[in-house]
Amino acid sequence: MIMKKKPFIPALACAIIFLCICGVLGFQYWNLDSRYHSLTAEAAQLRESNSGLNEQLEDSAAQLDEKEKYIEGQKDYITELSEQMQDLGKEDNSDEDEQQEDWYSSHNSEDDPYPNLYADKDNMPAQSGQKYVYLTFDDGPSALTPKVLDLLDEYDAHATFFVVGKNNEEYSQYLSEIVKRGHTLALHSYSHDYNQIYRSVDAFLEDYEKVYDWVYEETNGYSPCLFRFPGGSNNGSSYVIHNIINEMKRRGFTHYDWNVSSGDGSNLTTSQNIIDNICSNVKYVENPVVLMHDGSGKNATLAALPTVLQKLSDAGYEFRSLDQYSEPVQYRQAE
Repeated sequence: MIMKKKPFIPALACAIIFLCICGVLGFQYWNLDSRYHSLTAEAAQLRESNSGLNEQLEDSAAQLDEKEKYIEGQKDYITELSEQMQDLGKEDNSDEDEQQEDWYSSHNSEDDPYPNLYADKDNMPAQSGQKYVYLTFDDGPSALTPKVLDLLDEYDAHATFFVVGKNNEEYSQYLSEIVKRGHTLALHSYSHDYNQIYRSVDAFLEDYEKVYDWVYEETNGYSPCLFRFPGGSNNGSSYVIHNIINEMKRRGFTHYDWNVSSGDGSNLTTSQNIIDNICSNVKYVENPVVLMHDGSGKNATLAALPTVLQKLSDAGYEFRSLDQYSEPVQYRQAE
């Protein structure tokens, strides 16, 4: 009996050793699995942390880019103001004045080559108000103009649109819409070509008669009496400009420049540039006439307009359109 039990002992020992090995291996597996899950969790946290850092870096880069654009926009704005100051500081060329005769004196009123180019100021209603601001938009109409009109309606704001004919004929229907909504429709030239319109008084009148006729026909008889020189009245030869001013005044037209610039003439100008340029400067001007643009591509102006309207409205301004009773802002005046 004792001899028969001996083979069982090695088998039992082997089983015990096997179970011990399995236990050790199982513990090691459990330990490794726990370590794996721990490392996986840490890796996920690191990825999340890296993602947050990447987002912060992207936000910082975007803010830096926006600041750079803002600075570039302000540089253009300062350059524009500097050029205007330089132009205003220039003295008239007396030699040129002596060499050329007055345009009107050389033309017989009975032989007027532009007989239809006379303003009818009865179209302009009188307005009232104390604290006011004039928003003006140049170079339209364009696809942006209806959106500008809708924003102005939201704030019960009136404005003045100095329109250009060339390349804008497809938007002719917006001319009547401007008048219908109670805004002032004014002239800014047909071609907007400095080299062409500032060659002589005749060249200017020929261009303006074209844009005048375009507006008159498209609006079924609206006769603008206000105009703005492309680039302002400090552009071109002082002799030619003064003769243009005198002749246009004789025909019943009044020109308007501006004393607050949005700076949106540059494509580098951001919406924040425009907001700051307008809202920071209107308070320093007694008769604020603000230069803006609603021509093609002026999306920054459109984006800035709601904030400009809200801030100026909160500051107590009434938004008015220019008319024959408005005090003219003019870099050069009639003699």
